[in-house]
Amino acid sequence: MPTLRGRNAVAQREAKLRAKLALVDGQGLDSEILANYARYSCILLAGFAEQSLKELLSEHARLRASSAVHRHVEFSVNKTWGINRLKLKTLLESFDEAWYAELCETHEEHLEALQSVGKIRDSISHGSDSGITMATIIRYADSVFELYRRLCDLIDPAPSPVAA
Repeated sequence: MPTLRGRNAVAQREAKLRAKLALVDGQGLDSEILANYARYSCILLAGFAEQSLKELLSEHARLRASSAVHRHVEFSVNKTWGINRLKLKTLLESFDEAWYAELCETHEEHLEALQSVGKIRDSISHGSDSGITMATIIRYADSVFELYRRLCDLIDPAPSPVAA
C-alpha cells in the first residue's frame, strides 16, 4: 500500500478520527465513561491538528524545494507541538503570509474552535477537569476538519483535472 502524503494523509487521518468519534453515541453509558471518552477524543483531535499541519507543510516543501530545504522544513515543523491559533499563524506566515490572513477572513469560527481544542488539551494534560462533553468535541471536530480542508486547498492543492 503506497504511503499517503499531504492532503491524502490528512483525509485519511480525518476519516479515522471520525470513525473513533462515532463509536460513542452516549446512549446508556455512565457519565464518567462519557467524560473520559470526551477528554480522550479532545486529545485525539489536538493530535490530528498537529500531525496534519506537519504533514501538509512537509509535503509543500517536498514538492517545491530541494531535498535539503525539505529536510530542514521537516526538522523544523516536527519541533512544533500543541497547535493553537498562534502557532498556526506563526507556521503559516513563515511559508506564505496570505494563508493565515485568508483563514482569518473566511474561517474565524474554525480558528476559534482550534484554539479551544488547544486550551482544553493543555488543561487535560495538566490534570485539570476540562468539563468537555462529547457534543462539544464533535462540534469542535467538525470545525477543525473544515479548517483543515481549507488548509489542504491552500498548502497542498489538489491537482487540476487534465483538459482534453
